[in-house]
Amino acid sequence: MTDSQPATELEDGVEGGLSSDLVYSVLADKRRRYAIHYLKQHKEPIAVRELAEQVAAWENGKGPNELTSQERKRVYIALYQSHLPTLDKQGVVDYDADRGMVTLTDAMANRDIYLEVVPKGSVPWSLYYLGLVIANGVLVGLAWFDVFPFDQLPDLTWAAIVLVTFATSAFIQTYQSRRMRFGDDGPPPELDIEG
Repeated sequence: MTDSQPATELEDGVEGGLSSDLVYSVLADKRRRYAIHYLKQHKEPIAVRELAEQVAAWENGKGPNELTSQERKRVYIALYQSHLPTLDKQGVVDYDADRGMVTLTDAMANRDIYLEVVPKGSVPWSLYYLGLVIANGVLVGLAWFDVFPFDQLPDLTWAAIVLVTFATSAFIQTYQSRRMRFGDDGPPPELDIEG
């Protein structure tokens, strides 16, 4: 490994790979999440000013045209002086400070990143499925032991009901998961869920 190569280049055993620890570390900062989300939406290099404007808009819950110069400047300076040079050293972005252009590296662009954002008062999918298994287990048990009124329907009907509950849940989760992937159209996943 030469001095010009990022230290993370060989961590996953694949040339150009990024370790999961590095990706989690990068995603721990909201401003970096927003920047990566926007960069994943664009395959071509992006001007730092454009990136800063969009990140500032998401941070402030405004449209880019509604931002004050101070809101733009605060994000631009943080990206220019801190975030982008760090991400460049880590192999996450290719950052040309002289030209003021940035793009994701292939290693990051090819990562599928999902973020499960659970709004306040909601249940994470893992707990939802655990509850569904328990409820369906009780239902099947009552039907199996012919407890009234569960003995009124054939066992095959109860099996179909269990199948439909899991299928419906899986379709809903699949639909919602598409809104939680970095780089898809629209705002970052955490803002899309909140809004």
